[in-house]
Amino acid sequence: MKYLLIFTILFYCIDCQKQQFTYRFSDGSKRKLEELKPNISEKEWEPLRIHFEYLSSNYNENYTSYITEILEMVSIFFYRFLLVKRMNEKITFKESYPKQFYGFQIMQSLMDQQYDADLVIFVNIENSTKFYKAYCGPTVYDELSLRPIIALMSWNINYTKIDKTNKIIYESNLESAIHEIIHGLGITYDYFSKYYDSVTGKNYENPNFYKQNNITYLSTPRLINFARIYFNCSNLKGIQMEDNGGPGTSDFHFERLLLYNELMTGSQLTGNLLITDFTFQLLQDTGFYRISDYKPDQSQWGRNKGCEFVENYCNNNNFTEFCYQKNIESCSYERTGQSICMQEILSGQCMYQQIYTDQFCKNDQNQVQNQSSQIITYYGSDSICLDGSISPIESYQKFTCQKFKCDINNKLKIIIGDLEFDCSQSGPIQIPNDFFGNLECPNNPENVCLFRNDCPNSCGLKGFCINKQCICSKGYSGLDCQQICDGYRYQGSCLQNCPNLTYPLDLIKYCIGCPGNCLSCSNYNQCTKCKSGYFLREGFCDNLLLDKELDSQNPEYINENNNPQSSDTNSAEIVISTNSNIFLMCIILFMLLY
Repeated sequence: MKYLLIFTILFYCIDCQKQQFTYRFSDGSKRKLEELKPNISEKEWEPLRIHFEYLSSNYNENYTSYITEILEMVSIFFYRFLLVKRMNEKITFKESYPKQFYGFQIMQSLMDQQYDADLVIFVNIENSTKFYKAYCGPTVYDELSLRPIIALMSWNINYTKIDKTNKIIYESNLESAIHEIIHGLGITYDYFSKYYDSVTGKNYENPNFYKQNNITYLSTPRLINFARIYFNCSNLKGIQMEDNGGPGTSDFHFERLLLYNELMTGSQLTGNLLITDFTFQLLQDTGFYRISDYKPDQSQWGRNKGCEFVENYCNNNNFTEFCYQKNIESCSYERTGQSICMQEILSGQCMYQQIYTDQFCKNDQNQVQNQSSQIITYYGSDSICLDGSISPIESYQKFTCQKFKCDINNKLKIIIGDLEFDCSQSGPIQIPNDFFGNLECPNNPENVCLFRNDCPNSCGLKGFCINKQCICSKGYSGLDCQQICDGYRYQGSCLQNCPNLTYPLDLIKYCIGCPGNCLSCSNYNQCTKCKSGYFLREGFCDNLLLDKELDSQNPEYINENNNPQSSDTNSAEIVISTNSNIFLMCIILFMLLY
């Protein structure tokens, strides 16, 4: 039996408190923030410290142990990649802060503490029959930078699989946590209008988002510049946000048809989610964050397909990202598993291939489920779906998972037992005479290697994979995080000291290089020369040219006289409501379809 598992992110209204809470910043609007720019600019960009604190000590120990392991790994991820301007070394709970967050009472003992963190996330664990896995939202913001400094997360154990032996479940829970925390970092619809340029402290020249035909489009500058290059659409004005899925899913996430399995789309399909530059550039556009040394996941969905893809999706039957005959089986678009052509809640009128869970090639546990068959298959992080099958007996199958590797020139090789087959070009594989069946090398085989993001052994329950690199939990190193390490970690090695031209992050024992898109630097937060196509702005490389904020004669420096004035339309207060009719929280819902 084939199973189709769809993870759908929805929003849910929390009806826990009948009154609204209004948190008013003493500095009010961004115009006031501009006046405080000298104070902000003197601060260094430093790694983001996240502290998790449970709301109660009465939760089931097995649950807290597992969730703590997930959250500790996620905190390493954010410390490794995100930088903030630290307004204060510690977060102190002020009298003006709310005593309830989305209906959950904050104990006095928690409010009395000081936290060595840049973001404190209070965590609730519940066992609810309501269809959600977790949600997270910001609750308190720093008065100078407007950056969220306190958030609340709630995990629903009823829909959270706890399996310490299953790498796919572990990775899925990590992805869920990262997705939710990114909402807690300020990626929410209600906060889009608050984003600003971190270099000037001023509003961007153009609006951060706009509405067209009741659909939201994000138009922040780094995001748009990256999207124009990615899609090869020079006149793209905005990135469409999700318009399906109901309140909370729509507007809060990237459009599924546009970015497919990007982490911040509105659902989690079977298969790995990708953390691409769409998410990283948007985080920078908030004004709250900068990116340290990083290599984002690479997606091929819609890449270089032009404005027609962005505007029409499946409507012209031209794009192979979509399928056009319902219930037809094939390998999925990225060849990560056997799939079926169908619609889902976020696809509108379009259809795409959705992977059967027991035919997901990257899940090595599917090898056990399929071992009774005489047909030769291979499941694991280094497996792809091919048309056809191979067997020692006369037995056939339309699609199978097979082992692959890429050589140093990104030429695709298919490995079956001790045999290795060249798949650098599409076409049939020459099956040995003592085997039955046929196998086809994929079309555009170079894409399998060029857009490969998976890690060895899926990081072996000890790390998180991004662009072929495992970010390992504390105390582990190696290409798949299986090596015990009490030193510094760097590119899979365990070292006593960081190599030249890298810089130590002592808290998590990682060595990192220059900031994102930087060629040379004096520290992990101070670039001195950028890659081609990027501009140096106060120690970081931007992929945008703000005409009124960069001196045309010298793009490395800010021309203060050309900065546009901050808009008066920004509200002087942030309204944080726990009323179910007003505030929408991010929820992950699991639906099992047979």
